[in-house]
Amino acid sequence: MYFQSYLSVLKSNYMLLVIASLLSFLTFFIWAGLPVFIIGTAVAELTTNLGVIHFFICVSGGFLFSVMFIPINLQVAKKIAELKNRSVVSFFLRIETIWILIVSVNFETFFVILIVLQL
Repeated sequence: MYFQSYLSVLKSNYMLLVIASLLSFLTFFIWAGLPVFIIGTAVAELTTNLGVIHFFICVSGGFLFSVMFIPINLQVAKKIAELKNRSVVSFFLRIETIWILIVSVNFETFFVILIVLQL
């Protein structure tokens, strides 16, 4: 159901995807650099546990990246809420949480690969 909703939203509003893709490319150093250099340093001042530092880096990176897709996710939440006769807010929060988690895992995987390869 979510996949079909995304397809219908992106078919009718393909410019949202174009704008979000362009923004993700142009703001790469904000959503990738801010978590690593600013948030990572701030958390490292509070703790020396690498797991906690990596957790905050990847979650903040996932949050900042998912902000660009809020208009798309909001329209998908509206479509699903109409189908299920439930609150738009609950579906929107569910979709955003899933986006943040998926992007966080991908961000952390990329981050660990960079560390292992020492690039």
